[in-house]
Amino acid sequence: MSIRILSEETINKIAAGEVVEDPASVVKELVENAIDAEASSITIEIKAGGFSLIRISDDGCGMGQDDLLLSLERHATSKLRSAEELNSVYSMGFRGEALASIAAISRLRLLTCQKGARVGAQLSSDGGKLGRLEDASRDSGTTVEVRSLFYNVPARKKFQKSAAASQAKILKVLTKLALAKPQISIKLLADEKALLATHVGTLEQTCREVLGERFLKGSSPVEHEENCCHIRGHLGAPLDARKNRLGQYLFVNGRGVICPEICRGVYDGYGTRLGSQEHPTFLLHMTLPPEWIDVNVHPQKREIRLREVRVIQEAVRRAVLQALQGKQEEKKPLPPLHPFNYEALPPLRFQESREERVPTFNLEESLVELPVVGQFSSFLLLDGRMVDLQLPHAPPPYDGLILVDLNAAHARILYERFLSSGVAPLQVLMIPLTLDFAPHECEKLSLHLKEIETMGVEMRPFGESCLIVDALTPEIDESSVKSLIHALLEEFDQNASEKELQKKLALTVSRYASSQKKGWTILEARHLVKKLLKTDSPFLSPKGKPTMVHLSHEKISGNFQKTR
Repeated sequence: MSIRILSEETINKIAAGEVVEDPASVVKELVENAIDAEASSITIEIKAGGFSLIRISDDGCGMGQDDLLLSLERHATSKLRSAEELNSVYSMGFRGEALASIAAISRLRLLTCQKGARVGAQLSSDGGKLGRLEDASRDSGTTVEVRSLFYNVPARKKFQKSAAASQAKILKVLTKLALAKPQISIKLLADEKALLATHVGTLEQTCREVLGERFLKGSSPVEHEENCCHIRGHLGAPLDARKNRLGQYLFVNGRGVICPEICRGVYDGYGTRLGSQEHPTFLLHMTLPPEWIDVNVHPQKREIRLREVRVIQEAVRRAVLQALQGKQEEKKPLPPLHPFNYEALPPLRFQESREERVPTFNLEESLVELPVVGQFSSFLLLDGRMVDLQLPHAPPPYDGLILVDLNAAHARILYERFLSSGVAPLQVLMIPLTLDFAPHECEKLSLHLKEIETMGVEMRPFGESCLIVDALTPEIDESSVKSLIHALLEEFDQNASEKELQKKLALTVSRYASSQKKGWTILEARHLVKKLLKTDSPFLSPKGKPTMVHLSHEKISGNFQKTR
């Protein structure tokens, strides 16, 4: 094919594909524009998850008619003048492609009025084709109305998630923006229902409104300045550490970012207060010299690169360490001592001790004896000569021993049960568990209550930031439920197919359920191996590790050979 120059319409749609992933990305770009316009109040209205309508109104500085026309041109921005300014960007956005890209794949209307102006202006666009510029009435500020998103790119719309999932993602985006800018009031209305409302105030107040009182109550405040690094925020208690990083909010110069180097400093500050594979929760605002950071690493400015890594990491480590030490030094006064009245004790009554109950097993299965040699910790030893199996990479006949990893066997059994949605009957809890989450986490979990129930946890929403667990499968311990839900929440955030998601959920639950088992009796071990042999893949754990290994007589005797 011969080379040709693409039409302006095609160029705009390609650019839109880079900027506009989904309704949440539209909301993010437009709210960031409102923040850069010095708005103190921003209201976001959405319908059908943002696919039908996104309307964002602010009380910022507004635009004149000339700027309004230029705002829909590609690479047009008020936030940069030259390439040198890219090294010292303070604004939320600066690419100059958002409005033009959004206009190319929607029906857009802009209504704006500059401060001090008597008359405002409005401009419409249909798939990138501009309408007439008209006078309009409005208080100072800007309203951007986006309707029928992706209406002229049906292939893109076909691969979008559901309206409910899109709504949950928009709430998550606005949660981060609200935490980034506590001095701005942000309100979200979804199908005329208020999902988020923050008020102009302190970081602590916004944290309470967005993340909940529980996080703030157990957290340690941070306020530290060192070597041009100003750090403030809140650190979650070490006991509230999670198995994933979903509870971490980092803002550098007012922008939510990902930065492994800064997080490394946080973890160093926690030190041995964290267990292995545990991740702290935190909300940290850092102010750094603009020339110390590179914000052009990621197309959507999600990641940053540091130029003074060691200085910044050490400042963060000190800030975290001092905040946690200050929390430990807070000592509550001891309650007053009162003399104990021994005469008020009831008389002692002795009862005959009852025999400890032994788990019952299927008699028919227990009649088929396994050639058990013994048991060591969580491993069952079988006589290899009497085992009628076909182990991978070890064809029969066997001599020596067959070692069965009981924990891996238990995980395989649970994994296949959860994968087939054949969960054991749930046991109703005498006292339901109340779990607190951030509003955007509750919104996400509410979309997947049925999937979670098939995994053995029956939950229901209670308010905007609370879930109640009414029943559990016996394999899941009450103490691990919140950690398990946080792990499932991380899987729901991944863009996996329905089948792949089911596998990941089953793997996560089987891992948590199997980890609750502290030991195995010989009867339980026998019963477990028999159940393992009935699974589809009895020789591999859900993670692909072997459940059984063959120790030949030659290998065992080789350990006792005389060495010179």
